[in-house]
Amino acid sequence: MNPRQRRGALLLVVTSLCAIAVFLGLLTYVGSVSSQVGPMATAVQLKQGVEPLTPIEPEMLEVVEVPERWVPDTAIASVDETAGLVSATGYEAGTLVQTGMLVPRPGIQPGFREVAIIVDAETGVAGKVSPGDHVDIIATVEETEDRPPSSEVWVENALVLDVGLPSEIEEEGDDFGTSQGVPVTFALTTEDSLRLAYAESFSVKLRLALRGAGDEQRLPQDERTYTAQGE
Repeated sequence: MNPRQRRGALLLVVTSLCAIAVFLGLLTYVGSVSSQVGPMATAVQLKQGVEPLTPIEPEMLEVVEVPERWVPDTAIASVDETAGLVSATGYEAGTLVQTGMLVPRPGIQPGFREVAIIVDAETGVAGKVSPGDHVDIIATVEETEDRPPSSEVWVENALVLDVGLPSEIEEEGDDFGTSQGVPVTFALTTEDSLRLAYAESFSVKLRLALRGAGDEQRLPQDERTYTAQGE
């Protein structure tokens, strides 16, 4: 074997030793990462942000592989588990979906009804009410022979399911005209549904009074009605 052949053989041996060292180093790194991350688990996460009470559709979700140690016990592992549910509150894209974050739609629970009314866009909503909010529904009635004009909370703590887009509505009365109205859908008990239907039919104006977050206090009876006092 001449000197050139010896140098070639030596270079081949050195190259093989380097390759083996790199391979062993890679195995060591992979083993270290695997020991830190641990086994993987399947979880469902949101592909997009959602607002409160948004119906969850399959295309809004994606199944991802996440280190098992980072997946909470309440995490949902299958898109099928979300069928017919809505978001309990607002969530950002990339959020792992867990039990309790999605709830049955309130309007279809036993004992509840979905009721929609048209509310004045300026005095009734004013852009402040959104799905998931709770409101008191106030009706103003005209003076009659039996009673003076008054305003009354006809339905309290009503859950808002949906707020539509403003549209032109015809005003009733001798002077024909139009105004901006917004369809608002509520989840109400049967009794409150009937009260709201009556108020909408016989009141002059309906307004929504937005409640603060977590305010579920019932109104005292003497605070539910305001009656104009004669001079």
